[in-house]
Amino acid sequence: MKTLEMMIQTLCQAGRCPEETIRSSVKETGKPAVGCFPLFIPEELVYAAGFLPVGLWGGISSFQKSNQYIQSFACSIMRANLELGLSGKYDMLKAALIPSQCDTLKCVCENFKVAVPKVPVIGVTIPNNRTIQAAHGQLLDEFDYLSQALEQVQTADCRPMPLEEAFAVYEEYRAVMMEFINTVPDYLTTISPKVRHLILKAAWFMDKKYYTAQMRELLDALKARPKEDFTGKKFLVTGIMLDAEPVLELLEELGVAVVDDLLCHESMQFRTPTRAGGTVESKLAYRFLDLKGASPLYEPRKPRGELLAQLARERGADGVLFCLMKFCDPEAFDHPLVKKDLAAQGIPLLSIEHDQLVESTEQLRTRIQGFLEINLS
Repeated sequence: MKTLEMMIQTLCQAGRCPEETIRSSVKETGKPAVGCFPLFIPEELVYAAGFLPVGLWGGISSFQKSNQYIQSFACSIMRANLELGLSGKYDMLKAALIPSQCDTLKCVCENFKVAVPKVPVIGVTIPNNRTIQAAHGQLLDEFDYLSQALEQVQTADCRPMPLEEAFAVYEEYRAVMMEFINTVPDYLTTISPKVRHLILKAAWFMDKKYYTAQMRELLDALKARPKEDFTGKKFLVTGIMLDAEPVLELLEELGVAVVDDLLCHESMQFRTPTRAGGTVESKLAYRFLDLKGASPLYEPRKPRGELLAQLARERGADGVLFCLMKFCDPEAFDHPLVKKDLAAQGIPLLSIEHDQLVESTEQLRTRIQGFLEINLS
């Protein structure tokens, strides 16, 4: 019988080793893999087409070949994706879906076609103005196009299913993940910042049905234990992503726990409620249209600061860690607005600029220590 520690170790290893996990998932499910670029891809369409959707969020890498195709001041996620593609790491993919949610993604969609010709590219056109009814209709048309494009790259290994069935798999996944997110604050010693991140990250490389089953098992084992008394400081984390183990280890070392997040890479993938009624396609469209707090998405009245303030009150958070992805203009534009909204609520904010090439955390150590002493002592 697996212990809780064994379950955590298995999922952390899956999150830490993407290529190994994807290959294992392909072998386990018999499904060919299709890559999904950030930020928000309708994975249910890929799943219904008989593929294994996997996340392409870069990774710690040295940039050598990618500089031929993308500027050095582009975000490290896109540079890393091109670097990994050029090195042959993505040759296993039957296709790559690339959305148009920021200026860099729009460029990468075309650059990837030339840089990585072995992997067919399927562009995903997302409506910019999500506040008008026409956006819903555009998404429905786009879903039809994506389904047809995925049919063109299907192989004999694909076992298509009705979209309703695929949507049900993802709805169960989202429900279990929200249960996990709501449970974590009671077990902040066992679920450290790094453990929490790696468990969530593992979902990008596994079949959601298999992953959900493992998460249910983990949750049952976790809830069977007494709630933990955590005496350190509790942070919310926001931004595009915080995929840097040295930083997460530093937080734990300094007695900081992550009680929740508004990260595009983590809980923002599943925390938006699904509307009742309507077709599955309509529900899928509204899931995107109802998203709030992601900087690359058009929102006339930026709500992230208010959302973080409300979440901080609900979780009893001591402060917010804003992870500003280096060279990400949408995040830079959002930052002063979030800072202003949180200051008005009296919630301390620590902002760090980072990318996926974290080599030293000593300067960051000093900043976090100073923040804790000045704002939270």
